[in-house]
Amino acid sequence: MLKKYLKKMSLGLFYILAIVNTYAMTMGPIYFNQRIDGAGGYQEYEIGNDSFSRKRYKVQVTPDTENKKMKAEMEKWVEVYPKVLTIPPKSIGKVKVLIKSPPNTKPGEYSFVLSPTPITIPTLENKKNDSKLATIGIKAPLHFSMVLNGYVGNLGNIYKDVKIEKLKDSDGLKVKITNDMKREIALDILVTDNKTRYRDLLKIKTGKTIEKTYKNGKKLEIKEASTQLEIKTVY
Repeated sequence: MLKKYLKKMSLGLFYILAIVNTYAMTMGPIYFNQRIDGAGGYQEYEIGNDSFSRKRYKVQVTPDTENKKMKAEMEKWVEVYPKVLTIPPKSIGKVKVLIKSPPNTKPGEYSFVLSPTPITIPTLENKKNDSKLATIGIKAPLHFSMVLNGYVGNLGNIYKDVKIEKLKDSDGLKVKITNDMKREIALDILVTDNKTRYRDLLKIKTGKTIEKTYKNGKKLEIKEASTQLEIKTVY
């Protein structure tokens, strides 16, 4: 079943996979990267439960304490539904996230942390005395989080400020991508090679450049992940 969830990557969704012993889960996409002023931004996130037991999560929104430049408290602008999510075994649950900044918010990029924290569910077990008692597991539940970004105002032109250059490489397609926008970008790249097609996700912070080689690559179709706007095709 886990492979079933991961196949969604071919549809342009990108997931975190976390496995601890028999506790397996996926969550995605791993980006927000939308404009949050005006009508605001909206994204649905899927949490996959690949275990054989029911799982429950408390979906929390907290400040991004690593972002020293962020003065506004973006987490206060975030609406999440549901705040508690129960997922049956071998199933997927959805969390809806809506973000709208207050009027007159200063243009710029803002971030917050989205954390689906597992809640231990009491279970009934038969004891030697045949009485049924509610018990909880002794293993600590898995906890992880994602830092997600949104932005206010026009922070650049994705066609002009995202520079994509093809570099020479005998092993396949090599590209150099520079993000001159005033915000982070997430790129959805459909890669065609000698045998198959697959997707890759690149998150590039403002002012940063990355180089990447796609071995045996024949074609790269590059889009902005959050909007699916086509940026460039590289052969």
